[in-house]
Amino acid sequence: MPGDGMNPCPYCATPMSNPRRKQCGDLACKRAFNAERMRDYQRRYKVEHGYYQTRLYDRGKKRQCTITCRRCGREAVVTKRTARYCSHACWHQAKQAARSQIELAGKPGRRVPRPQAVTVLKPLRRRWFGACCPMCSTWFVTDNPRDQNCSPRCGRRAAKDKRRALERNAFVAPVNRTEVYERDQWTCQLCREPVARTEVVPHPQAPTIDHVVPLARGGTHEPANVQLAHYRCNSIKSDRGWDECMINLSARS
Repeated sequence: MPGDGMNPCPYCATPMSNPRRKQCGDLACKRAFNAERMRDYQRRYKVEHGYYQTRLYDRGKKRQCTITCRRCGREAVVTKRTARYCSHACWHQAKQAARSQIELAGKPGRRVPRPQAVTVLKPLRRRWFGACCPMCSTWFVTDNPRDQNCSPRCGRRAAKDKRRALERNAFVAPVNRTEVYERDQWTCQLCREPVARTEVVPHPQAPTIDHVVPLARGGTHEPANVQLAHYRCNSIKSDRGWDECMINLSARS
């Protein structure tokens, strides 16, 4: 009560214990107090500057244009110069009339179906294939059935062998290195010594493919014309016959 030293809220009449408060703190009272304070600020700003700060209260009216409605034929005042109808009702009636004309153009009693886009769905699961690499006899899994090699390294080695043969216009057939190694029992066919199975080029005992008739002398790249050889022996032989190499080595010694 005012006699008890508690002022009432000017918006909801709730007693306030603090005499300096302007409102009780309720959300509705806060909004009403802020709105009143903003209106008072805008009045003082206009008295000082001649216009409101936000210029929301002294905006001019929207542009008005006079058109003739295409549906009902009467004149109407609208705000858009490109408008064709006087009201939303006329626009809706014109749309319904256009739709009925489209239906009459087709079969009577049936609505013309709209063309629908065809959505092509991707397969939910990939198809996986198992294959054996012809270069290193490693089994691998791939989603591309055209993959023939287990890794880019084996692919480059196979492409290199094929390219060397094609450069000399030689016959090319698929050569499985592991099958050739197993056929020759992992023994060098030039020096008759076993090869190191776990070593790779440039180790001198590493297994390599050697052409019996070199490609430079008209040989072919096929399983019948290849054999197992040490990397060292294959390098010594080069594009010559092994007997010719042995004669040259014995002549030098």
